[in-house]
Amino acid sequence: MTPGRTRLWMVVLGATTLASYGLLRWFALPPPEPPPARLANQDNEILNVEMRVYDDAGKPNLVLVSPRISSPRRSDEYLIQTPLFDVMSAEGSRWKGESKLGRLDVSKDRLWLQDDVVLDGTRPKREPVKIRSERIEFAIDEKLASSDEAVEIVSTGSEIRGVGLRADLKNDRFVLLKQVEGEYVPKRKGS
Repeated sequence: MTPGRTRLWMVVLGATTLASYGLLRWFALPPPEPPPARLANQDNEILNVEMRVYDDAGKPNLVLVSPRISSPRRSDEYLIQTPLFDVMSAEGSRWKGESKLGRLDVSKDRLWLQDDVVLDGTRPKREPVKIRSERIEFAIDEKLASSDEAVEIVSTGSEIRGVGLRADLKNDRFVLLKQVEGEYVPKRKGS
């Protein structure tokens, strides 16, 4: 091959290569868009919390303690891990409650407790009362507790079980709604 022919073949090969590359780029699929940047967790999380809620007169209405409370942004609901709470009334009654899980809705002034809920009530000059259920809804301002689940109320000498509860913790009044059964053992004198 002569040097002139070699140059000609090199030019033809180069032009063909450039034309092929141009056509491939023209008809090729566009490159995939990069995946969106991962957004930060949108939940608010507070660790080791003690929250106090006061009534209109400025008296403590509820004290809530939890190792962890979380809430989606722009929400009035809070998920509460192992909540412990303390409710006081003007008459001196005190209710302490605990459960494995809770949910607080600030806009509705409601606290929902679930999974092994226990409410311990102490009242001046009266026997202590313990209420157990799997789920209890608590109206904070009204100090009303309610449940549609099985409930057990235990006090010294009595044990009452039923399904459904309406409890006025301010006035220490409890109503079991259905399937009520109970046992009462009077205290002996001198004990």
